[in-house]
Amino acid sequence: MSKAAARTHFRTLRREMDPGRRRLEAAGIQAHLLDWLGDDGGACALASVLSYGAEPPTGALLQDLHRRGHRILVPICEPERRLSWADWYPGVPMARATVAPIDEPVGERHPLAVMEDVGVVLVPAQVVDPAGGRLGQGGGYYDRFIAALRTLEHPPVLLAMVYEHELVPAGTFEVDSGDQPVDGVLTAAGITWVGEPLVP
Repeated sequence: MSKAAARTHFRTLRREMDPGRRRLEAAGIQAHLLDWLGDDGGACALASVLSYGAEPPTGALLQDLHRRGHRILVPICEPERRLSWADWYPGVPMARATVAPIDEPVGERHPLAVMEDVGVVLVPAQVVDPAGGRLGQGGGYYDRFIAALRTLEHPPVLLAMVYEHELVPAGTFEVDSGDQPVDGVLTAAGITWVGEPLVP
């Protein structure tokens, strides 16, 4: 499928998901991520979107990660389709973004360098293949961000977080040279690694 056709197709499937199935998969995603992160007291910083619409929900997950001592960073949409990052915690003041129709935390904006201290980035996606090919919303924010991460000495692990039916065979959708791959795919079935399993 072309990118446009794939976005239309998988957005429709996502919107039509049964609410019970959505909750069940969200719980599975949370369980597998927490199991992979472990509970040995070595809480790392993580970056994640604040989900909206039909995306895999992150609300309960972020609450639990915060409760376990993890620092949580969320993306801020900047001009020229760039991202900065803000700290998130339960009850953080929120305000409407100036660039996108979403709410963002109020407070300090961190540049790319903050990712040196981040162990894991939960990357939003519409659909992903086993080679790490990822189709996003089409804005290019995350492709630019992931490309910039490659310049860091210790880049974080990149996990695309999707519903089970959104991990599809290679060749299902168009992937071009500007599309930045992820390291693994997190679903309710577990983590599918592109290469060797990684640690946060």
